[in-house]
Amino acid sequence: MNVSHSIWNENPVVYIWIKHIYSALITTIYPFANYCVLCKSPKHFGFLKWIIFFHSFCISIEWLSNAFLIDIYDFQPSVVLKLTGYLANTFPPMFLYSAYIVIEEVSSTSALILFCSRLLLIANMYRPHQTLNRYTLEFLIYTLVAAFGLWPIPTTIWHIPDQVAAKSVIVHQSQEPYYPDCLFEPVAIVTTDPGSGDENVAILTIVNHISVGIAIFVSAKLAFWMLSQRMVNQSEATKKLHKKFNQRTIFQVCARILAFLRLYEFLPGFCPILAHFLPMCCPFLA
Repeated sequence: MNVSHSIWNENPVVYIWIKHIYSALITTIYPFANYCVLCKSPKHFGFLKWIIFFHSFCISIEWLSNAFLIDIYDFQPSVVLKLTGYLANTFPPMFLYSAYIVIEEVSSTSALILFCSRLLLIANMYRPHQTLNRYTLEFLIYTLVAAFGLWPIPTTIWHIPDQVAAKSVIVHQSQEPYYPDCLFEPVAIVTTDPGSGDENVAILTIVNHISVGIAIFVSAKLAFWMLSQRMVNQSEATKKLHKKFNQRTIFQVCARILAFLRLYEFLPGFCPILAHFLPMCCPFLA
């Protein structure tokens, strides 16, 4: 039942209950996905197996965070979000929101590291003996890739405003009644300073997520091209397997870009759905 004094439904009970039931059913997929990676991966995967498991583990933690533990509900159009997860009343809200930022960025970066590893594995297919220079170069590549994906973490956390002051600004700037109703609840977080008018951090974060998606897309295309040059003697079944993997990768990238953009301008009510169900791309498409 909507008891909000604004035109927006701030308490979508039906949506919340359906999401919780659906999430409980879907959660069983993640242990199975991790088991398959650990126990059913081909032996020739080598180090790539652990990169895939790291990505799968990060996606599992992201899902638990989005669906149960932290469970952020976005209010649009607004700079306010609400923590509705099971840990919302156990840990400080600012700590949970910071943890949520870290989990999201690490999960996104793990996908980029995965496809970077795949490229390096293909490049090393005919190099049975690696030199020290080669290992050093790969270490530098991994470091640059991780930095490229993780830099929004400190930037976003440092720009979280003082909550009391930011909420007061929202009240003074808004025509009564202010939105959302839960603004002064402890679990309501103001993500950016509403009085500064500085949207550079938000813009840079969105650009970073799009850049990560484009980088994964390019790496998938490049990996498939490199494999096509080396799979002259491979069977058609193997070639189709790699082609389908690339198609799933491209679809996953598109889903991630849409989720990070959250379709702010066109479908604001769809934002929480995209945010919650983004981690499902990994187990369903892997």
